[in-house]
Amino acid sequence: DCVDDFSVLLFSGADVQPSCGRVSANVSDQDNIRERLPWYAGFYTANLFCSGSLITDQWVLTAATCFRRRDSSTLTVVLGRTNKTGPNLNEVSRGINQTFCHPLFNVTTSENDICLVQLSSPVEFSDYVSPVCLAAANSIFSNGNFSWTVGIVFGGTEVLNELQVQILENNECQNRSSKPITDNKICTRDNQSREAPCLSSLGPSLRIQNEDLVWIQLGIAVSGVICKSTDFPPVYTRVSRYQEWIRSVTGSSQPGFVIFPSSLDDGVSASTSSPSTLKTTHHRPSEDKHNSHHRPSEDKHT
Repeated sequence: DCVDDFSVLLFSGADVQPSCGRVSANVSDQDNIRERLPWYAGFYTANLFCSGSLITDQWVLTAATCFRRRDSSTLTVVLGRTNKTGPNLNEVSRGINQTFCHPLFNVTTSENDICLVQLSSPVEFSDYVSPVCLAAANSIFSNGNFSWTVGIVFGGTEVLNELQVQILENNECQNRSSKPITDNKICTRDNQSREAPCLSSLGPSLRIQNEDLVWIQLGIAVSGVICKSTDFPPVYTRVSRYQEWIRSVTGSSQPGFVIFPSSLDDGVSASTSSPSTLKTTHHRPSEDKHNSHHRPSEDKHT
């Protein structure tokens, strides 16, 4: 019974969120990566410089690195953009009300590189704009599990591409990484030809699909560049470690958390086919400095 394989934890609040992690069968072009990612959020000045994931009707999850030297009042968050040029009838754009970046974010080590962005107003969900699910605290991702990441083709002009990767065990990742790999991080390794293009990737999701075809975000890209030709594994912030922090920040507008028991030994694994339908630091746009509001010790790693 699939109910025994995973649990969906939808925390009720003032606004009930619809099912997360689903790609509508009504999208017109299943080969269009952007249409398969209704939660993909782009942060724009004149051009796309960072991205994230829609997790409720008013919150986007991304990397804290995106806002190190950026005034959020100058940014526009774009959702539902299915074409990089030309008309985008399903596109929705919002300003930023405030950003809540983790108070223990360390620029040098990339520890706690996670940020929540509150949109200027809620968005209406559609076939082209909808939230992704988040990995719950008890999720287990095993060495070799298949997952997917997305980024902009390096040197290209806003061309999105996807790479299928596999989870890399943290100890092995540490042996190949110059930065400390703590329990708050998760790594991936190659699964495709090294001829695949390098991707500029800061903020978007590392995601996995369960047996019910629900997409679950398990990581936030913090490496900057994901490239098949490098021996250094891409590193992501492990979303499941921050469930309580995310819940405390988003308040009444709660995202959907999904427990993913992904041990390869018990027969539960992600799809290996192409993706298909099958307190804290907060920053208002007008402020020059971050203020710290965080729950003591709940997000410290062991």
